[in-house]
Amino acid sequence: MSLPIVLIIILTIMGIFAFSIILLARKNSVSLKQTDDSKPIRTYKNGEQKQQ
Repeated sequence: MSLPIVLIIILTIMGIFAFSIILLARKNSVSLKQTDDSKPIRTYKNGEQKQQ
């Protein structure tokens, strides 16, 4: 096989994978934005324990 044919096949396969990844991301509603937690987790210093 000549080089242009091999390149076309590789680019086609990469395009199919990219398209399927985009479809899966939309189906699972993946967000690229970073979300902020409304309630921050308290951090403890010097080995202190949470009072229960």
